[in-house]
Amino acid sequence: MAITVKEKELAAVGISVASGCKPCTNYHVKAVREAGASDEEIKQAVADALSVRKSATDFMKAHALARLGQEGSHSHADGPSSMNRVRELVSVGAAFGVNCTSNLKEHLAAAETVGISQEEVAEIVKLAAFIKERAASHVERLVRTPEEEGQATAQRRSEAEVGNSTV
Repeated sequence: MAITVKEKELAAVGISVASGCKPCTNYHVKAVREAGASDEEIKQAVADALSVRKSATDFMKAHALARLGQEGSHSHADGPSSMNRVRELVSVGAAFGVNCTSNLKEHLAAAETVGISQEEVAEIVKLAAFIKERAASHVERLVRTPEEEGQATAQRRSEAEVGNSTV
């Protein structure tokens, strides 16, 4: 089964939220509405992404405390009883977006259980990598010197010209 535009955009909303990218979230909320998602579906994607993000934070807290010889607890995201295709597409993307290998492993297994193919996982991971890169670039702009910003702008223009000449 191929990922629908609506599923892909719901995943993109979740990835954007989990990655903390406001411009990406704005873009993908508009796109998912155009793809026919209801407010409830969008809210669910946001909730799923935030659950993964919180779980990733809990995993890292427990991991860091264990390095100090202390016990930390980790609360898991929603379990198998709440699995469905869209939830797992969102969760795989969000786990990738927040760099949480523990969550990613969990949701990759769940994705397989609900029938998501390796090709579909690859498509969501590629989308998540792109959104993570965009989110990072928005943050980096805040700390660039004027010279670095000029160089980045020139690089983007050069890449755009190369892209336009190959069309």
